[in-house]
Amino acid sequence: MNDIFTVPERICFYHCDSRQNLSLRTYLEWSGEMGNLHLESRGITWQGMLAERQAFLLSRLAFRRFRPARYGMECRFQTWEGGVKGPSFLRNFQLLGPEGEVLAQSATTWMLVDPVDRRILRPSQCVHEMRPCDRPVEPLIGRLRLSSLPQVAEHVVRPSQIDGNGHMGNQYYADLLSDYAPEDLRGRTVLAAQLAFHHEARLGETVTLFAAPDGADAFSMSGRLPDGRTCFEAQVQVAL
Repeated sequence: MNDIFTVPERICFYHCDSRQNLSLRTYLEWSGEMGNLHLESRGITWQGMLAERQAFLLSRLAFRRFRPARYGMECRFQTWEGGVKGPSFLRNFQLLGPEGEVLAQSATTWMLVDPVDRRILRPSQCVHEMRPCDRPVEPLIGRLRLSSLPQVAEHVVRPSQIDGNGHMGNQYYADLLSDYAPEDLRGRTVLAAQLAFHHEARLGETVTLFAAPDGADAFSMSGRLPDGRTCFEAQVQVAL
């Protein structure tokens, strides 16, 4: 049974970067909410899953922008489940323009965890039945192999960055990519990105950031937690 969930969106001024393009942060915000809304449309709420000690946490992301998505555009945002692969739940997203053209797409994987003890749960333990849709997107999730990167900054996780799952929200990683990128690439519109989320960043923790350019229009970044564990890794291409 195919199940594609769609909501209308308008790209507002506060959704955009300095070039009036839809920001990666907004795209990640919309993605997180869309996953919840899709499940709610089937009677599965975040609160209900929490009561069952279950929550979905983003694990990997592949994002690609195909056409300009700019301030004032009337769009449609879509999501659908892609099934299960190993311990991961697959979910795809796409943003459509006024004429139905594809503006951006992303592939994501999510882990089901117990929000109390943070233990990873098996897909068979999930409280909702999936309705996978056989509709692939173009960006494929790849394995990141980053070389040794120089330290560029330290970021302390702030109260405003903590979401309902008790860790730094996914969208704030987009801020790290923008704010701490190599100097010539900071604040630029993200054209494509691969992100891997390894361990959660909690309130007050210092995430040590490492970054370096990969050519003229791309860079790699990683974050390390105080105990030495890797928080996240990313490879990003930006518009010049």
